[in-house]
Amino acid sequence: MGGLSRLRPAAIRKGNQKLVKSINRNIVLNIVRQHGPISRADAARMSQLYPATVSSIVNDLIAEGFVREVGLGDSTGGRQPVMLELNRGVYAACGASIEVGRVRVCLTDLDARVLARVEGPLVSQEGPRRNLPAIASAIREIIGAGQVPPEKVLGVGVVYPGPVDTATGTIQASPHMPGWGGFSLKTALESEIDYEVMVDNDANAAAWGEKWFGAAKGYSSFLYVMADYGLGGGIVIDDRLYRGRNDGAGEIGHMTVDVDGPQCKCGNFGCLDVMASGTAIARKMISDIKRGAKTLCSELAGGDIEAVTMDTVLEAAAAGDPHARAIVEESGRYVGIGLANLVNCFNPELIVLGGQLALRSNLFFASARETARRRAWPVLGKDLGIVVSALGHDACVIGAASLALTRVFESPSISAYA
Repeated sequence: MGGLSRLRPAAIRKGNQKLVKSINRNIVLNIVRQHGPISRADAARMSQLYPATVSSIVNDLIAEGFVREVGLGDSTGGRQPVMLELNRGVYAACGASIEVGRVRVCLTDLDARVLARVEGPLVSQEGPRRNLPAIASAIREIIGAGQVPPEKVLGVGVVYPGPVDTATGTIQASPHMPGWGGFSLKTALESEIDYEVMVDNDANAAAWGEKWFGAAKGYSSFLYVMADYGLGGGIVIDDRLYRGRNDGAGEIGHMTVDVDGPQCKCGNFGCLDVMASGTAIARKMISDIKRGAKTLCSELAGGDIEAVTMDTVLEAAAAGDPHARAIVEESGRYVGIGLANLVNCFNPELIVLGGQLALRSNLFFASARETARRRAWPVLGKDLGIVVSALGHDACVIGAASLALTRVFESPSISAYA
């Protein structure tokens, strides 16, 4: 379970009490977070730490404002124990999701519950310098909304729909927003706001948010797949995001699913993104209408065929339009093929499907789930859970905030204390 993982004693330098104390602190904090209200005695029993050690840690956490006492529990023969719980509202984290045409920003408490949110427009075709003031302004607005004092904001997480060098906060490539590739978003934003900024890929952050606060709580290895205008994914293995050699893991939208398919923006042909994404759904519908297909999408788009979008097709499919339903179902089948490939590669405990296609269309979700289960190797796909995101449309902004939140709860690495 996230934040409760132990380190082997041999891996800890002898006498490094600072590391041991920090690990013990986070063990106790996570027990209170996950099981509160809880007594000191029960926290000691669950953590397998000495009661005096737990009492000292709890006193420190109360002084810092992370834990609070909430009355008396039931007696088991002696005095009634004082109960503890996470003091969720004292601190907050800010999350920002940069998307095509907009930026969404939220402020969350320590349990990732949204306290406030704001949304602003972006001019996606004009590059990062043109849009940076709007992003910084939205972040400043949400922090200044008065939900918590600004000094109690733990940090700012920002997510981007493309590969990110997380060490430097630099956008590595920009398939959907021209001009962002090579831009150091972390450096630029930190020059505008007085907070540390953590930058990550949107699907990676959404996966991390689902692990700590959503559908994947309690799972150590799972896949998160975002099916939206584009397709992306996050891979969690043994309680850690798997990032790959240069932070590029999880770009499942560029898995080939049709060797004879059209060319993708990445330069390859037949990628999952070009065959099954929201953008691909709209493109196929426009092409079919031009060839004479009769569909409700024409009416929904006001007769302007080129105005058909993913939203148009999903709306028509929900209204029962046969042609729209066929396209959405086909998209689900392609995604299911991609999921089956991932199951055969990673053998996950769970797959979480997010993004607008999965959240808004039961037809898409059912098609993807059925295809994945049918096409995965049965020994690996048997009893595999495939579920819809619990964080829903907030997965990216809550995932962004979780970049700051989970640093409070995660056990520290040995290298940080070497």
